[in-house]
Amino acid sequence: MSDYLPQDTGEQSLWSATAIANPVEQRLQQSLQADVLVVGGGYTGLSSALHLAEQGVSVVLLEAKSIGFGGSGRNAGLVNASVWQNPDHVRRELGEEAGERFNQALRDSPALVSELVNRYQMKCNLQPVGTVNVAHNAAALKSLEERCRQLQEIGAAVEMIDGESAQAISASPVYRHGGIHDPGAATIQPLNYARSLARAAMDQGAQLFQESAIEDLVRKNDRWLATTAQGEVSAEQVIIATNAYADGNSQQVRESTVPVFIFQCATRPLPDDVASGIIPERHGLWDTQLMLTSSRVDGDGRLIMSSAGRLRGFQRNIRANWMTRTRDWLFPQTRGVEWEYQWSGQVGVTRSRILRVQLLAPGVLAPAGYNGRGIGPGSVIGKHLAQTIVSGNRDDFPFPIEALYLEKSRAARAGYYSYGTLAMQLLGRR
Repeated sequence: MSDYLPQDTGEQSLWSATAIANPVEQRLQQSLQADVLVVGGGYTGLSSALHLAEQGVSVVLLEAKSIGFGGSGRNAGLVNASVWQNPDHVRRELGEEAGERFNQALRDSPALVSELVNRYQMKCNLQPVGTVNVAHNAAALKSLEERCRQLQEIGAAVEMIDGESAQAISASPVYRHGGIHDPGAATIQPLNYARSLARAAMDQGAQLFQESAIEDLVRKNDRWLATTAQGEVSAEQVIIATNAYADGNSQQVRESTVPVFIFQCATRPLPDDVASGIIPERHGLWDTQLMLTSSRVDGDGRLIMSSAGRLRGFQRNIRANWMTRTRDWLFPQTRGVEWEYQWSGQVGVTRSRILRVQLLAPGVLAPAGYNGRGIGPGSVIGKHLAQTIVSGNRDDFPFPIEALYLEKSRAARAGYYSYGTLAMQLLGRR
């Protein structure tokens, strides 16, 4: 069975090239009964399966492609807390009480990732070095100061750093204005984390299958019956954790977010003297540019950078060339270095920029819309979904459970993101 992540033509993923073995080797080829069916082998689905199995719940997970195929195997590997929006925005969207519970639940999400990695001895290169949301100019610093204040109000252990500290952390002549330092955040090999979650879930008794796309999901005798090409699963409850990679058989989930792409470029291992002079303490960086860029250096001395867009067809060279110009602007010591790996992935974006958990039908829950921040939040939501299913008490679930919500003008908005970013990258920094 194939062990890689198919990409668009011309793409090569660093995460796939350096991945540990995929522990899931089989398709579903039988009829099974379970307490819970989990659909989707990304962070949310795998965390749900693991935490359910830990509590003795019978759980089957079905993945249509391979474990970590979607955004969980294609992101930048920054383990950040909370969501993109400020806590006050979350409260305005959800209401004061619900918003506060939401903010508190995700405040320390990197700590759960670290706890799971340590407990299960996961081989995923977790580096608890912290991350910095860094200002790219002086004007951007004011909004970061306000965000930091709000995060501190909910108890987050973040701090503002000045320009001198930001420049020392980044070793970039651009990042000289300051930023928010989160010492509890981390970097990770994201595909290895997904595969390690799969191994841990299997070790706890969960049954996982890949290349097992659901062809139908129907209510039958007060249970849900999912059929695949070669098997079926009957379960009392279902978690659909496909997020941005929902296919036509999960049309409701698919239409609850707007598809937006991100891409990454990674250099070959840099010479020691160059690698040691870029982000020397190996923090993860993400900046305040309109065309947001994240940067990190991995354990092998590769510079890895990420921004918006898909590496498809004619877009590939435009975006990669823009990333080269951006890299040379941020880290001029890398000028002339070629990219060894280039790959992209899809994220689900919501109007509110806040993830939502939807009740699609009785007993069918579907979290979606991580807006590009899925490692920590996905792990946390999986844990809370498991606790809620075991207890049967939704009152303690810290995320509002909504009726189905469909994003409006999905195709137009997706095109706006895609071609708007492409135009900016075609013309930017020349």
